Amino acid sequence: MTSRESTAAPATAVRFLARAAALAVASVAAYVVVGCARGTDNPANQTAIQSYVQGVRAYNDGDPDKAMASFQAALAKQSDLVMARSMLGDLLRARSDYEAAREQYAALVQLDPYYFFHHYRLGLSYQFLEQLNEAARSYARAIDLKPTDAPSNTSLGTVYFALAARDPDPNSAEALALRTKAATYAQRATELDPRSPAAFLNLGLILDANGDYAKAESAYRKSLDLDSSQTLVQLYLAENLIQQKKFGEARSVLSELVRVNDTPLHRKRMGDAFAGEKDFAGAISQYQTALKLDPQYYPALNEIGAAHIADYEKGLTLDDTKRKAALDSWQQSLSIKREQPRIVALVQKYAKAPMFQP
Repeated sequence: MTSRESTAAPATAVRFLARAAALAVASVAAYVVVGCARGTDNPANQTAIQSYVQGVRAYNDGDPDKAMASFQAALAKQSDLVMARSMLGDLLRARSDYEAAREQYAALVQLDPYYFFHHYRLGLSYQFLEQLNEAARSYARAIDLKPTDAPSNTSLGTVYFALAARDPDPNSAEALALRTKAATYAQRATELDPRSPAAFLNLGLILDANGDYAKAESAYRKSLDLDSSQTLVQLYLAENLIQQKKFGEARSVLSELVRVNDTPLHRKRMGDAFAGEKDFAGAISQYQTALKLDPQYYPALNEIGAAHIADYEKGLTLDDTKRKAALDSWQQSLSIKREQPRIVALVQKYAKAPMFQP
């Protein structure tokens, strides 16, 4: 799984946590009424409802510790208080205690199996726990109950995408089928919620991984149309354009990106765009700027070496100073991170000057 792929799933899940919490809070009043009605003939149930109401008040007052304790007390007295479990699960998830949250949501889908949202949040917990097959089943069940739910479709596409990336053979029939399903659900999510930047981002990532670069570009651009502040999506778009050999367009995107967020990675990608057009001097300048931002950023040293070698090999005469400059950059890189087999192999390959030069 690439770095972009590995971040896509949790990032998307986080996008929907706030929406989940809002829906849960919006449902509080209805559950309080139901709870009180059920508890009128049982003193234990009445005290459970009282604890639950105290938890809601604490939650609204911004005291999550007290709210959690109150919900736990309510459930100790009456284990089938659905909304207490719902809000307790959300609080646990907000604290990144995904296993404890999963237990609450698993109980919820038993108590109230026909509400899609419980299955969706159970899927989120499984996803954060990296139990992807279980997450896929939960999201699929949520979609069975509410096919038009965009977050469930987005998340199921994300999970299928991650499952495909786990396959050691990316061209296996199973991996190909999973990537096809991932794209299908991701596309459906954008149709269900055409105002969601996250949905279009996920679609772009999946299309990119499938090698459908033109459609991925369109998805990234749509995500940025909806929210132009997404610097990460700008980076993905620039990388996509480099893949398509649209180097001028990539530089345009990256120029804006470094203006608002100048980082070694962004400068490196700018260098890659110059190198793609065989402007090796321009590329080296960008890689050197990346090193000024972070002298330990060895990927820039690797690319400086690659640019020198490309320039060395394109000439009619072999300029040995460029070969030596490449070796120097690679040796500096290896002094920062020794375990780079590819760079070690390049050093060995170019260590000796050619015996005859034309």
